[in-house]
Amino acid sequence: MNKTVFKSPKAKNKIIRAYDDAITNSSLNLKANVLKTTFGDTHFLEAGSQHQEIVILLHGASSNATSWLSDIAEYSKKYKVIAIDIIGEAGKSAETRPSYETIDFAEWLKEIFDSLNINKANIVGLSQGGWLSLRFATSYPELVDRLILLTPAGIIPTKTTFIIKAILYSLLGTTGRIRINRLVLGSQRVDNKIISFMDLIQTNFNARIEKEYIFSDDELSRLTMPVLFIGGEQNVIRSTQKIARRLQNIVTDFTIIVIPEMGHVLTGLAPRIFPFLNKTKH
Repeated sequence: MNKTVFKSPKAKNKIIRAYDDAITNSSLNLKANVLKTTFGDTHFLEAGSQHQEIVILLHGASSNATSWLSDIAEYSKKYKVIAIDIIGEAGKSAETRPSYETIDFAEWLKEIFDSLNINKANIVGLSQGGWLSLRFATSYPELVDRLILLTPAGIIPTKTTFIIKAILYSLLGTTGRIRINRLVLGSQRVDNKIISFMDLIQTNFNARIEKEYIFSDDELSRLTMPVLFIGGEQNVIRSTQKIARRLQNIVTDFTIIVIPEMGHVLTGLAPRIFPFLNKTKH
């Protein structure tokens, strides 16, 4: 493991400063907390604490909990929200990177559930956070009330065309990293703050590049809770249609939402997710 997942101490400071600025400039009533785990300190943001039902937000790779701020504003109106900085990523948690081949990530999240006395929660996972959601939900299905997967990793392999372009662009330094972000966004219109956030992390953070772990049919069949999959039709990283098809064939209580105008970066979707969270279970 590298001594640091950031490109340099100065690079880390830039990301942490941007993290703190995002919190300061937010009008949300947020609490920042740190939990001790076997895998290192875990930092998370909490809002809407007066509500009993819980929504846990798990961000994508090369990101952190501040990427959820606009979503937290919506979820916290009805739920207690816990947005976690995933370990080994570009946030304030430990820089530990457990193997994707083991259930260590599930054990890490289970420790958080235990520390916070959470008996059951709704989990929303984006991309790599969707992978983590799957790892946890297939390991501890009894702890997940509803599972919301936003363009998750782990269902089908990443498109070879994207991998090749990402490798080539990565050789071009900062310019290339910015081009990767443009590729991910595609024609999707997003707030300039999101673009700046992505560029900042790409420039200052060492993304985790390893062989993908694709879940088996047997593992996915353990998803006994209601599952919602949301994908953008313009996703250049993984085929939304293929993800939907595979999950539909395995998961019993399954709902699909495909958004034509969106790509891989799915934000601000709380209003579309609320009906799923509120509906009566089958």
